[in-house]
Amino acid sequence: MSEIGKHVRLDHILNPKSKNAVVMALDHAAVLGPIEGIIDPVETIATVNQGGPDTWFMPIGVVKQAYEQLIEDRVPFLLSLDTCTYMGPEPDLFLLTDTVEHAVRVGASGVAMHALIGPSRTSEMLAGLSKVANDCDKLGMPLMAIMYPEGFENNKDVQHVKWAARVGAELGADTVKTYYTGSRESFAEVVEACPVPVMLSGGSKTDEPLDYLSMLKNCMDAGGRGCAVGRNIWQYEDPVAMVRATKKIVHEGASVEEAAKELANKKSGRAYD
Repeated sequence: MSEIGKHVRLDHILNPKSKNAVVMALDHAAVLGPIEGIIDPVETIATVNQGGPDTWFMPIGVVKQAYEQLIEDRVPFLLSLDTCTYMGPEPDLFLLTDTVEHAVRVGASGVAMHALIGPSRTSEMLAGLSKVANDCDKLGMPLMAIMYPEGFENNKDVQHVKWAARVGAELGADTVKTYYTGSRESFAEVVEACPVPVMLSGGSKTDEPLDYLSMLKNCMDAGGRGCAVGRNIWQYEDPVAMVRATKKIVHEGASVEEAAKELANKKSGRAYD
């Protein structure tokens, strides 16, 4: 029966028509601090939800603050199960801070966690990922594994990224979020090497919004199944418009130019279904 539960919850995350997803990331504050765009996470969620993202992922502290807003807007969430902090002595170690069972109890539609491939404590993070994947299978919860190579001369080299993504799939993730490798052709290698859906990690906010949209379009054209993005949306001057532009590419296959038209329609009300 847990397999049924996983399929039901995956349907909450993936758009029923496109089978892709626009996932909003909100797990930044412990890692980077209360940065621009998420000083008030509930306000951020309420604003971005006007654009109609498919889901969010966030730690339990934000869930406790924002669950009423998520219910009101009928937007599901994934519970973030781990964190690190750049204030601490081990910024490249993501430690488990929550459980799959807790995610079920608080109404999450899935869980998200990191594993960095390369740091000295990689094995510890992979052991945690394996345990979480097993718990997810038992309890019928989808798992998004955030798989990043770290500590290499070029962390976004396609050989490193596709290997890291494959590790996530091998250990039982249902979807994998990872770095953009710089081109449609190289990202296609990542998708080909990973037997579960691959989601784009948006990373830091780009200087120009079209750079982000072009990166997203390349990933989708390479076979990606969506994105898990934070700063490129909630740090943009009009997050609602940027969500809509993102959805045009992820769910409709729009060109960058077509999607960019949404950026001219600032604060124009709720997005279409």
